[in-house]
Parts: sequence; structure tokens; C-alpha cells
Amino acid sequence: MKKLSFLPCLLITLIIGIALEFTKIWQLLVIAGIVGGFLAKNLKTAALSGFLGLLFTWGIFFLIDYLKLPGSFALAFSNLSMFLGIGLILIALLGLFSALIGYFSAALIEKQ
Repeated sequence: MKKLSFLPCLLITLIIGIALEFTKIWQLLVIAGIVGGFLAKNLKTAALSGFLGLLFTWGIFFLIDYLKLPGSFALAFSNLSMFLGIGLILIALLGLFSALIGYFSAALIEKQ
């Protein structure tokens, strides 16, 4: 199986993450991180693509929500700024760990 470099893995993670985010079940984003990590060439590529892919996914959705209702989003951000910051950190860590699971799963499959 051909392993991919950073940019293709990031784009795959981002596209799958955006598609799964439309289901409104954020736990499914683990699948996007696993797929990105599974296709990565090395550990660094897997970790960065999962971390940044899901961080950008939620960043895009936050931007879309802001563009739809800037007043409401600004109010929510001012009242819940700590929550939104922690949410972005947690989703980025979810991407990191799920990508590592995908990378190590691919390594185990290749050894057999």
C-alpha cells in the first residue's frame, strides 16, 4: 500500500472530517483521524495530519457559524470563550490520538 505525505493526509483528514461533521455526531471524527493516520508515511506526518485536520475542521465550522449569525456567535464566544478554546484543544487532541491509532494499526498490518 502506498503511503502518503503530509499534505494529502491532511486533505483526506479534513475532507472526511467535514463530511462526518455534517452528521452532527462529533465522535465520528475519530474515523477521519484514523484514516489520515493509516495512510501516513511516518509518525510525524500521521500526528500532524490528524491534529491539524480535525482542528481545521472545527475551525471551518466555527467560521461558518460566525458568518451565519455574527452577533449570536460573538455573544456565545464572549460568554463561553474558555469552553470554545478547550473544545478546539480537545478536538485537536482527538485528531492526534486517532491518527496515531491509525498509524500504528497500519504498521501492525504491514508486519503480518
